[in-house]
Amino acid sequence: MSQPMRPRRDNPWYVEAFLAAGGWIAGLLAAAAIFAFVGFLFTNYKEMRAAAATGLAIGLAFVAAGSVLGRAGAGDFRRHFSIAMISAGLTAATVGTWYLVWDLLGGDQPDGGGDATKVAYAGLATATLYLAPAALAARRVKDGILAFLTTSAWFWIVGASLIVLADRQDGPTLPLQVFPAAAALAGLAFFTLARDRLGAAGAALLIAPMLFYEAARNGAGFIGVPSLLHAGPASSAVFAAGAVWCLILLRDRYPLPGLLAATALIAAGIWLLPDAGAIAILILLAGMAAGHRGLTAVGVVALTWFVGKFYYDLSMTLLQKSAILAGLGAATLGGALALRRLQRGAPAAAAPPGARRSLLANIAFGLLLIGALAVVNRSAMKLEADFREARAIFLPLGPVDPRSILQGDYMVLWFRETIYPAVDQIEALPERGEVFLKVDADGVAAFSRIPATDDVPAADEIRLDYVRRGGAMRYCPDSYFFQEGEADLFAAARFAVVKVAPDGKTRLVALADENRKVIEPPRRQASCC
Repeated sequence: MSQPMRPRRDNPWYVEAFLAAGGWIAGLLAAAAIFAFVGFLFTNYKEMRAAAATGLAIGLAFVAAGSVLGRAGAGDFRRHFSIAMISAGLTAATVGTWYLVWDLLGGDQPDGGGDATKVAYAGLATATLYLAPAALAARRVKDGILAFLTTSAWFWIVGASLIVLADRQDGPTLPLQVFPAAAALAGLAFFTLARDRLGAAGAALLIAPMLFYEAARNGAGFIGVPSLLHAGPASSAVFAAGAVWCLILLRDRYPLPGLLAATALIAAGIWLLPDAGAIAILILLAGMAAGHRGLTAVGVVALTWFVGKFYYDLSMTLLQKSAILAGLGAATLGGALALRRLQRGAPAAAAPPGARRSLLANIAFGLLLIGALAVVNRSAMKLEADFREARAIFLPLGPVDPRSILQGDYMVLWFRETIYPAVDQIEALPERGEVFLKVDADGVAAFSRIPATDDVPAADEIRLDYVRRGGAMRYCPDSYFFQEGEADLFAAARFAVVKVAPDGKTRLVALADENRKVIEPPRRQASCC
């Protein structure tokens, strides 16, 4: 099995970093100066077609010049200067080509300017034309950084075009479902089997889909097809197959029973952490299979991020999250103990290439891990700060059902239909979004309306985020925990007391009786409102 080749370093890393920064700054400044001059010229003429053609010509000239400057044997400064020039040139050529193709499709006509499908088709055509100069430049310069950047850019051109196309078509769009998973699978094959530039392109095709899923999920409110931006069962099966492939590549390093146990655990993790989390697992395994510390570190940091987000996700109940995390933790511990027992009598395996880590690599990895944890905890602290300005409202409850479990009692909450839209409206809504509830003088809320874009609530309304699953909506967790033996006390609950942050996030904080009085067990003070 081969692994991606790292670029040869003639200078210490700090010298190369300094020269690389200088090369990028010089290259981008040169590109900015020329593009600003061209933009100034064509601003007066307002001829977009000529401006696009000029941008295309200048972009291709930059690509050609960068390819000559960065040929094999070039120094660090020239190499990074050429990468900056090629990147800027490909950007200009892409924008120019996209506009010209869109114009050829009739997008610039009075009756076609609003047709976004032509923008999408022009983007797909541009992505196809983009491959030739990008591949020639990467072949000439022979640098993994350039291959990584150009491959990432190509992925985002195609991904953005498919999103626009799906947003403008009725019904499911298969390419948007298939493309990220197929790209990740191709990236896995390139990274674990290829060398040099193909290996770097494979890393890009692994990382870009993960970022794509995460960006699409966070921006789903601006897109009309959020359900198409999530990996389905077929994609999860593809990710699981890729994980099995990585484990097969690791068969010479670990005993078979341990790998089989790891396969089952990882497949479960991929199924429970769909989309970006599943690809993060794949990135980690690909880095391990190829003996590449950099990609392995990316996978570890990404997994830390997604597990942290999962822990602080308000769309799931505490019981569901604790059960999932406890199950994965128990399976991990059991697998580790079993693997340790199996390895006691096994002969020591040869250390994989690059297994010895330098002190600098360990420090860098530690800083990345600390940074990821800091970002996750900063999000949690921001959430707490938002809820300090939250408003408490009462959501009417139907019949409640106290149930006993091992660690205490909890109650499944059934909310009245008065707080939800009609069933046909719910089924037509995106999976995530917001609604406006009307709040009366007593703080009791009822459904008011579904807001339009940039709509603001009235004086007697409040904004709430929701999550839709099928024909059911959820504003907050639908279970409430209390100490064992207090079920009879909470059986009198008729309202859920929910705190709503200014941005629409919710938190279930207490239950109240028919007079909207918070139910307080003995020797415990209420602090919700």
